[in-house]
Amino acid sequence: MSFNFKNIHIGSLISQRIEELKIDNERICKFLKCSDGELENILSEKYVGTEFLMKFSILLQYDFFRIYSQYLILYSPPSKMIRK
Repeated sequence: MSFNFKNIHIGSLISQRIEELKIDNERICKFLKCSDGELENILSEKYVGTEFLMKFSILLQYDFFRIYSQYLILYSPPSKMIRK
């Protein structure tokens, strides 16, 4: 899975993982308890709620939260050192 940490579009990253694993939309909809149209809406979104992100992480066996953690590591300003 490849992506740009500066411009995270989580819906397309989830879609990419679904394609990699070749998981049927019917299985995903059953797991998420949503319709096919709702699934398409979720996957088209730049941001996904944490509940869905957790469920996708479980279903697709990939820690999608790690993407945001990596972003923080790469782009957060350095912390100030406290001198005594």
